[in-house]
Formats: sequence, structure tokens, C-alpha cells
Amino acid sequence: MAVSKTEMKMIERKLNKIEVEITKMRAVLLPTEKLSKKKLAELKKIEADMLKGNSVNARDLFKQLG
Repeated sequence: MAVSKTEMKMIERKLNKIEVEITKMRAVLLPTEKLSKKKLAELKKIEADMLKGNSVNARDLFKQLG
């Protein structure tokens, strides 16, 4: 099945949004884990990138997530 560049971009954006939401959920579900200033800044940057419509490469994301 072939995927167009437009479809791939859409998938990448959705994966990025999912990653952000998972990170937020993790922070809520694990209240004993306090976020460092560095991690909080990283989350804010990810959220800002997401709101700008920036995306990540799906292959890179899969490698990062294992």
C-alpha cells in the first residue's frame, strides 16, 4: 500500500500529538514523579512545536520509542 507525502505528513503530525498526550498522561498518572525544570521545558517546547504544526519523522519516532 502506497502512502502519499501528504498522508505521511498527516500521520507524522498525529504521532507527534499522541506522543505529547502520552507524556502528559504519564505526568498525571505518576504524581510521585516530579518533573525537572529541564523536562518541563522540553514538554513546553514539544507542545509549542505541535501547535505550530511541526512534525517528527515517523521512523525516528519509532526508533526513539523502541
